[in-house]
Amino acid sequence: MIFAQFGSERVFLGSLNYQGQHSAPAELVSEGALSPSILQRSSAESNAFLLVRKAGFLPETLTVTSLDAKDLGNIVLKTDPLEARIDSVMDLMSLDDKIGQMTQGNAEGGTSSGGFNWGSALQGGGGYLASFANSAWSKNIPVSYGKDNVHGMGDVAGATIFPHNIGLGATRDSALVRRIGEAIAKEMWAANIDLNFSPSIGVPRDERWGRVYEGYGETPELAVEMGAAMVRGLQGDKYNADWRVISTAKHFLADGSTDKGYDRGNANISDQELREIHLPGYEAVVEQGVLSVMASFNQINGVHQHIDSLRMTGWLKTELAFDGYIIADWEGIENSRTPGEAGDYSGQNTGTSSSESIRKAINAGIDMGMVPDSYRSFSSTLKSLVNSGDVSQNRIDDAVRRILRAKFRAGRMDNPNGPSEYRSKSALIGASAHRDIAREAVRKSMVLLKNESGILPISKNAKVFVTGIFAENIGYQCGGWTRGWQGGSGNSGFPGGTNILSGMKQVAPSATFTSSAQDADLVVYVVGEKPYAEWYGDYRGHDFEGQIFQSYDWGGGPTFRSIESLGYLSQIDEYHNAGKKVVTVFITGRPLPISPLITASDAFMVAWLPGTEGAGVADVLFGDHAPTGKLPHSWPASASQIPINVGDGKTPLYEYGYGLSY
Repeated sequence: MIFAQFGSERVFLGSLNYQGQHSAPAELVSEGALSPSILQRSSAESNAFLLVRKAGFLPETLTVTSLDAKDLGNIVLKTDPLEARIDSVMDLMSLDDKIGQMTQGNAEGGTSSGGFNWGSALQGGGGYLASFANSAWSKNIPVSYGKDNVHGMGDVAGATIFPHNIGLGATRDSALVRRIGEAIAKEMWAANIDLNFSPSIGVPRDERWGRVYEGYGETPELAVEMGAAMVRGLQGDKYNADWRVISTAKHFLADGSTDKGYDRGNANISDQELREIHLPGYEAVVEQGVLSVMASFNQINGVHQHIDSLRMTGWLKTELAFDGYIIADWEGIENSRTPGEAGDYSGQNTGTSSSESIRKAINAGIDMGMVPDSYRSFSSTLKSLVNSGDVSQNRIDDAVRRILRAKFRAGRMDNPNGPSEYRSKSALIGASAHRDIAREAVRKSMVLLKNESGILPISKNAKVFVTGIFAENIGYQCGGWTRGWQGGSGNSGFPGGTNILSGMKQVAPSATFTSSAQDADLVVYVVGEKPYAEWYGDYRGHDFEGQIFQSYDWGGGPTFRSIESLGYLSQIDEYHNAGKKVVTVFITGRPLPISPLITASDAFMVAWLPGTEGAGVADVLFGDHAPTGKLPHSWPASASQIPINVGDGKTPLYEYGYGLSY
């Protein structure tokens, strides 16, 4: 039974059953006197109070009248406003509980070991998926389960895979991006995932970088408009959507401006350029209420971003008033103790976290460590640092408050298992409504660079020879972060999806698709980059056939291949010699110096990385929809121009914002 004392009167508030569930009486009943244990009155006007069970920290809201908040043994009553609710939980937490909230471990390892006292669990680039139904995860403060769903549920067979961000930037359609965010959030809940490491609002400034496709474009305006729209889609307007998940803006700061495009390298950059190019996107998503921000692997003027207190605490938390939490990248705290030279990552993934790197990172503003390989040593070391005074209790409390604030706003504390309308609803995975949105995004992202003699659109009664290894490969269409970290090849992992050739047959059933160029009216040649995720767009051990880049070395950087070495030009010459016009469809995560290929083609369409809905490409090729996409990057005329951006005085082959139609 639960009572509260005010004045000389004891009031019966209800009872807890054996499962800890609250049952309130129809009326409040006076029970006589009780020795008071009175705290300060929280609000004379408020009649909403929060009940928190010490056993599991799960809150329930009671409505009473004219009552002071009190500690009643196992029960804490607090008024309903958010910060008071957070207080109610934190008052019951030990130091171990708090450090647990600051720890994000590997979901597979945690589940197989019976669960840990973590604030979050993550799945990296692999294919392991967990469930909130697991009692190991649901008995305490709800665990946020995180995944890089950067363009859909990439590791779930049958999920809708949307165009990567570079394609969304080409659409210039923020309302569409918002709808994409909503669809992704609903499919996330269908797989019991509530934390998305997205959107990426970096501004890529060098085409050699292997993550150009994760940004919306080379200008801050695109990061502002599209990043804010994606946050609204994932979280709703100020957390009002029942499907809302925790979105994570990344990677803070200047990941797109490293020297020579070195992934995780150093950005030699002025504060003015940081504030004009790279900070506006974060200002926009903070205004939209983004709940989490991920620190970046790179350095700024030699300072690792995981230990950069000026930018994390000074700029982000203080200037921009960001009140969510900052999460480290994958073992990023440990990475911060490596030398600053690009390509030297010898200290990463060692299975241990150094005390100094943890001290610097937490004190600089990291609130949650992403420590899949070192969660045990991270937790024990952080506790020792608190006990020694090297990390203050106030810093711990601030971090935990930020994490709990995000969980309350995301609805996890009030509904630990997530929204019943979407949770575990497998029908939402690859739902037709979501695929329709993705197909719309594909056709709006298509950028037509060339169309000699009006060869496009293709007649639906034409004889067409469709060729190229990218024409029948959904894996290649999707790019990285799909069915694994680096992406993959083939169609088998994408039930319900369409490759480009099958999409063309679907859109133009009256057309004849020939088995040779000789029998065709024209050739559609689908070429591009094979999937990759990070670095320079390659990784060691990859089959580079068909790549635009050669394998880079860790010190010298990437080398652009001559396009002729890929055989594309000689193949086009063969088609021309047979009297056939050639429409080239280019699958790519970035603009590349391929002037000879564009020159040789009669028409040239950039499809970026369109995802699972290849029919969207066909919609434009056959003229059901005219191309409306605009370049989100300046297109280089040659490799010597790279990096190339608006306003740098270089003359691109095609300017930022260019795009033909018909």
